Amino acid sequence: IKGRITMDKMVTAVIAGTERQLNYSVEVMFDTAEKFGDIQSALDIVSADSVDGFEAVKWFAIRMANDAELCRRDAGYDPQPMLHDSDITRRIRPVDLEELRRAVVDAIRLGYQREVVNEDEEKDLGLEELQSKKAKAGE
Repeated sequence: IKGRITMDKMVTAVIAGTERQLNYSVEVMFDTAEKFGDIQSALDIVSADSVDGFEAVKWFAIRMANDAELCRRDAGYDPQPMLHDSDITRRIRPVDLEELRRAVVDAIRLGYQREVVNEDEEKDLGLEELQSKKAKAGE
């Protein structure tokens, strides 16, 4: 369950032996509000070393992994299996739970993070043009 931030603003986590992207989207945000009331309450529960904390981490991991899978499919990638409740059990090692918890929190943080452009940095105009062409081709 190694977490790393990818260029597309998702976090990668290994769940049930498979690398999965975690995406904190507006849909997950709305589900979070229904289940926990607000994000701070949710994060308080996620951080707890308790059954409730485990269940909250699991809830977020499954929803964000499945949301990311739907994003993959929308982008034209071949479908991969969706995660199910039985894919994350209490048999998980504590160290793996901590890594999954960190990935969940990172994905939530990225969901709210704005991209800040430093005007003082040099820009690679060739790279920007290539990215712009790729974006237009994907429309």
